[in-house]
Amino acid sequence: MRRGGGGVRDLEVVRGLLGALRAGEPRTAGGLGLVPVFGGRAAAGYRLAEEAIAAGLLEVGELGGGVVPELVVRNGAPEPVLLLEGEHLVGAKQDRVLNVSVLVPASSELPIPVSCVEAGRWAYRSERRFGVERTFATPDVRRAKTRSVAARQRRVGDRRSDQHAVWDAVAMRLAASGTGSPTASLRDAFVDRAKELDRILEEAGEPLPEQTGVLACVGGRPVALDVLDRPETLARLWPRLIRAYALDALGAQEAEVGEEEVERFVGRLREAEVTAHDAVGLGTEVVLTAPGLAGSALVWEAAVVHLAAFADPGNADAEAGPRSRTAAAIPLERGSEWRRRAGASADRSGSAPRSSGRGRSLR
Repeated sequence: MRRGGGGVRDLEVVRGLLGALRAGEPRTAGGLGLVPVFGGRAAAGYRLAEEAIAAGLLEVGELGGGVVPELVVRNGAPEPVLLLEGEHLVGAKQDRVLNVSVLVPASSELPIPVSCVEAGRWAYRSERRFGVERTFATPDVRRAKTRSVAARQRRVGDRRSDQHAVWDAVAMRLAASGTGSPTASLRDAFVDRAKELDRILEEAGEPLPEQTGVLACVGGRPVALDVLDRPETLARLWPRLIRAYALDALGAQEAEVGEEEVERFVGRLREAEVTAHDAVGLGTEVVLTAPGLAGSALVWEAAVVHLAAFADPGNADAEAGPRSRTAAAIPLERGSEWRRRAGASADRSGSAPRSSGRGRSLR
């Protein structure tokens, strides 16, 4: 655990972001609800891993002869490269998912903590390096991983997940998707349901101007929150995030996103226990936990580069206590302002995102 003034300041940066977040009008695409989120400040410059790999500046491979919970990343770029919690890495001996967000320093090599999402393979096929899949891991897989990583990070100090819990989450997602996979690979579910996921992505539209995050809801209940430091980063990640959220939502009933549900989720996050830890690469990791909720944030130079949090939708009501007046309020932009933003987005994309029609303040 990180101790001292730097860690305390970084905790306040995360609390400040959570206190300043604003939510836009929810939109729906099938059983998936998406609440636009605004707020935060841009960190110093970095590249995304997907772009750095494509440019030949970043390599991700097995560590030595291969160990399940760690990979090695080599950054040849002249600036830091960002690998994000939940990113789905495919190739080498088995597919993995990033346990935490990592900002790899320029011209450096680091081991990075990962979880396996392909239990039935431990052999190279053709590619000995990892590529970035066109989706993140699903919220249920990220939730199982993040919950166990948070507990272990506080107890032991490393970032290993409960691998069996992750495999169980993958198995349940494959079963829910009706996907048979010879290697129990999460990727096979995305391949199997690709047409449906692409249709939901099209319905979801594009992120709005100035939007930095999104709260994903399944059947009207929040399940995952991703907040980035700048709108440009969210826009690049948008298709990969939405496909992952959408796989969780397949088969869910279409439902409006309730204001009380959003209030409850954000209220629990604002009241969560927070601890600061030295990051794998640059910056500080902040771990957030509350009953039925777990998350993490990467803070670098007084900016939250990425914050991700996950709720167990089945236990949200039972585990949520009384809401405090300070914790419950997340301002929801009024309908006229949302329509202005949506109109600007439609001018770029040619179609407006679907709205649930709710736009009043949650205060």
